[in-house]
Amino acid sequence: MSIKPWFRKLSAIALTIIVSLTIFSLPAGAYSQNDLDHLMKTNECNQCDLSGADLSEADLYGSALLEANLSEADLSEALLNDAKLEGANLSGANLSDAILMGVTLSEANLTKADLSEADLYNALMSNATLSEADLTEADLTSAILSNANLSNALVKDAKLMEAILSGADLSGANLSDAYMRNARLVDANLEETKLFGADLYRAVMPDGTIYNGTVSKFGAYN
Repeated sequence: MSIKPWFRKLSAIALTIIVSLTIFSLPAGAYSQNDLDHLMKTNECNQCDLSGADLSEADLYGSALLEANLSEADLSEALLNDAKLEGANLSGANLSDAILMGVTLSEANLTKADLSEADLYNALMSNATLSEADLTEADLTSAILSNANLSNALVKDAKLMEAILSGADLSGANLSDAYMRNARLVDANLEETKLFGADLYRAVMPDGTIYNGTVSKFGAYN
């Protein structure tokens, strides 16, 4: 009896095992060095893979990173003024102390991202996902967060003066001691939102009324 078919079958099994082991041994969140080099050279890398990249303190002023994968990337203290990050994946990224004034983050995924003490003045973040993100002491003055998902986000001591949060999901978010004067919260979800010590002077509430000293009727904690 010929052993060639058995040998071929054994070889196929062995090859499958080797390929599987190779794939699962690859480092998670590995970025493309070519993509990183291209970004550093041109300040543009749309739809590229920069997952897990170290871009801390990088000067990315005005950069174009549309739909780029920056998950788990370190962008702490990076300069991202006027950067275009629409549709980008920044889940789990470190953006603490980053300068993001005028940045475009519409439709971006910032789930569990660290944005503590980040400067997001006048940022465009409509329809962004910020669920469970850390925005402690972040400056979101005049930021546009309409229809954004901030459920269970930590937004303590943040500046949200004149921020637009119309239609935003703030359920379970912690906005204790946040500065929210003149913020717009029309149609926002405040169910189980924590607003202890928050300054809501002249804020427009979910039903369109001006803040009158109570948030309990919207399901929030005062």
